[in-house]
Amino acid sequence: MSTIEASRDRTGRRIRLLGPGAPTPRTFQQMKRCASVRPAGSRARRTVPLIGLLVGASLLAASGVIHLQLWSTGYRSIPTIGPLFLVQGASGLLLAVLLLLIRRFLVVVVATGFMIATIGGLLLSVYFGLFGFRETLSAPYAGLSLGVESIGAVVLAIVGIGFVSGLSDAARPCPPGDRSRAWSGITQRNLQEL
Repeated sequence: MSTIEASRDRTGRRIRLLGPGAPTPRTFQQMKRCASVRPAGSRARRTVPLIGLLVGASLLAASGVIHLQLWSTGYRSIPTIGPLFLVQGASGLLLAVLLLLIRRFLVVVVATGFMIATIGGLLLSVYFGLFGFRETLSAPYAGLSLGVESIGAVVLAIVGIGFVSGLSDAARPCPPGDRSRAWSGITQRNLQEL
């Protein structure tokens, strides 16, 4: 009996060979929908996440500029670390632009991960060494870079949480039976008491 024959039930219909916890098409649809979440609603509701995105993108670009500055002032001559600084600087600037242009949850997650990975790379280099190079926190721009990246990661994480937790669905119309949001907290019971 071949594998194809084994994947059919007695009536000849194909059955899915998915184990427990295997992703289903519905899971992929939910992931796609979550990745494409963006600020929505009234202008006031969109302003807060957009300000967060602007601040996060600015900090991401600042991190990129710091790394490009360090690369140009001497880190370029360090094997492996030099090219990584160039890639980090260019990637930081590119992600900052993408963050402002696309404004999607997936880009926010990637930018946050990028900032956290950059912090991890610096701390790894300080405490253990990286590719034969050991950094110190007293090096030029090390403290500034750590501060900018930490604040940027926190800001972008808050923006991402805001996207997922409902800033984008706050402007959806109320279901017909739900008057609590439509009446700004006035319930049917309060109306009857009037």
